[in-house]
Amino acid sequence: MQTAFFIVIGAIMATVLFLAFKAIGRGMDARGELKRDGTLEKNKQDPYTFKSIQEDEDDKLLEKLKDKNLSEEDLKKLYDDLKNKKE
Repeated sequence: MQTAFFIVIGAIMATVLFLAFKAIGRGMDARGELKRDGTLEKNKQDPYTFKSIQEDEDDKLLEKLKDKNLSEEDLKKLYDDLKNKKE
């Protein structure tokens, strides 16, 4: 009876350790991928903003604005609105 109890406890501990190491391995892989992409270096100064994602969104917005052929006044107004949003 006591042997079965220790076997069950050992199996539970082995499962917990296996899952913990699996999660740690995935985290290390993700960090390595960020290093390869250069995202980790870009975000070293401010770790709470992902500049690479923001740049992609800005590029998409810029393409949409180019397609609309806006006047200079409209562009200035959009610029001021965006500037006020970021502050």
